Amino acid sequence: MFERDVKRAGRAGNVRSACGALLLLLVAGSAAPAQGVDPRILPATPRYVRNAACAPVRIAMPPGTHRLPGGPLISPRPAEIPVGQGDSAICFAYATADMISQRVGRAVSPLDVAGKFYFADPARLEALPDPALRAHLRAHPAYPADIAWGRNAADINPVGNPGLQPYFDKLEGGEEDAAALLYNLGGLCAERDLPSHEGYAHFTPTYAALRFSAPVRAPNQCLRRVGATVDKLRSRRADAFNDAWLRRVDALCRREPLPVPLLPVSARVAANQLDFMAMLEAGRPPARTDITRLLSRVDYALDHSRAPAIGYSWYILQDRDPKDPDLAADHSSAVIGRRKAAGRCQYLVQDNTGEYCARMRPDIARRCDNGRVWLREDELRRSLYSVIYLR
Repeated sequence: MFERDVKRAGRAGNVRSACGALLLLLVAGSAAPAQGVDPRILPATPRYVRNAACAPVRIAMPPGTHRLPGGPLISPRPAEIPVGQGDSAICFAYATADMISQRVGRAVSPLDVAGKFYFADPARLEALPDPALRAHLRAHPAYPADIAWGRNAADINPVGNPGLQPYFDKLEGGEEDAAALLYNLGGLCAERDLPSHEGYAHFTPTYAALRFSAPVRAPNQCLRRVGATVDKLRSRRADAFNDAWLRRVDALCRREPLPVPLLPVSARVAANQLDFMAMLEAGRPPARTDITRLLSRVDYALDHSRAPAIGYSWYILQDRDPKDPDLAADHSSAVIGRRKAAGRCQYLVQDNTGEYCARMRPDIARRCDNGRVWLREDELRRSLYSVIYLR
């Protein structure tokens, strides 16, 4: 979802600050499911209920393959912690990559997820032959407009970018639903091929070279890799840079076909964390039953071996620096477990900021292990506003 990098207290600023109503049409129950297509695909209109016993479950994630530039001789080892977004502001891509990786059993690259979200041609989805995906697209005919909305909602980082050029590594924010849907295109790229740990750190020299060497294209020239995106993400210089970057991605990625189609389902009670906060300040918070319905989707996903992504506030995990202008700290993470402790239901959230547990709130730090944090249900309820999972 829409993010702004306001790095003030460690990496706490690398979180989401706003998003819109993108792909509300993907809310479960909005359309008829494809009948009997693939037993590996969950129904489009299930009955969501809480797991009343808070039965323990742990979702298996594929082995980590990520590494830091320059070598792995650090502690903890990168492969033992979630892949981190570093200085990037694209947590949506990291949470979506976690959902996809768990679904396909292979660690996919968040940078590839982000690249497809910003630049892949949505029209190509209609040409894909998978019957479940085709039924999904028919049930949600407004998806091209919603993808365009999400792209237009992206922000452009001005740091080192006085011209506000929409270079790939200066784009911030996106939508998990749209990113997952667009990842049906072109096959998966493994994290091992396109490393994303610490954000753009592996490709800093590449971006610097492209910034100054990519030729300036003629106005309105349609480049194959970027020509289908929205005008906001295009300019003569950015088109050349982004096309060159995507060609580099194509050269590095040993694409593999997806074993299953990616069919996102989403629900929310607010457009974004700022909207959630505004509802609280206006004295009309989301009804407790509405938040319960979101948690019922989290339970449903976990009980059916899916790792859902949630929209919530980073400030649940870490105190806000008074100088940090980001009031909402809108964030996205995958949920990979559930348990009952001291009579309370807890959910295991996989945080991708790369922040150390020791910097989190003391009570949270005690429930944190290498970036994976057990959050109590009551803590999640304070800011939870969206849930996305893959059928």
